[in-house]
Amino acid sequence: MTHQQVSRTITRRGFLAGLGAASVTAAGITGIGSAAPASDRSPVLMVHGFLDSRRTPWWDITTHRLQEIGYTDDELYLLRLGALGTTVDSPTVYAEEVTAKLQSMSTDHGSDVDIIAHSMGGLDSRWAIEKMGADQYVDSLITLGTPHQGTYVAYLAYITPGGRDMIPGSDFLRELNDGQLAESVDYTALWSNFDELITPDEYAMLPSPECESVSSARNVFIPYKGHIQLALDEAVFEAYAPSLG
Repeated sequence: MTHQQVSRTITRRGFLAGLGAASVTAAGITGIGSAAPASDRSPVLMVHGFLDSRRTPWWDITTHRLQEIGYTDDELYLLRLGALGTTVDSPTVYAEEVTAKLQSMSTDHGSDVDIIAHSMGGLDSRWAIEKMGADQYVDSLITLGTPHQGTYVAYLAYITPGGRDMIPGSDFLRELNDGQLAESVDYTALWSNFDELITPDEYAMLPSPECESVSSARNVFIPYKGHIQLALDEAVFEAYAPSLG
């Protein structure tokens, strides 16, 4: 598998954006309570990763960029899974909170939700979508440096549930990567050859059987970006922004 390999299809969002039919716009820090839909865009949920929290600077940067392209505060949500340094539980645990938030957002806005997930947050989101029925609330899932196939760096966090689940070949990953993605969800997995926390680098790609199981999944290679850069770099943002809408 080469660095340039992607799945054979593009996402529904990307296709519409290419035609100019989708508005690529996004918004403020966290939506609280009920929110009347401000447009026909899907609201956006951002999901942080292992040891991270919603209050780290890269989420402020992402929020600002989303505001710059037009989303309102009520259209963007940051999920809080715990305080910085404490979010080390299994993705199966955090998936419950992801599912609950997606359901409430979908109800409040009367629409599906787009997800931007960094690192282990992509595993939380996939488990919610593929194992807990949250696909009914989701339009697209964008993952940034997510160890879809695990990472050997996770051995350094073996004492934690999340660390054990991210080890290549773990029971969690075998169950998650069962060869079938959610057919109604557009998947975009961004990965880099400079991601120091994903070893080997290509393990941040969705496995080939998963990509081939649906018509709307792709892996996107982003060269020379570190793990945190994938969450805050402007070029990375510009690469995935057309998949929102």
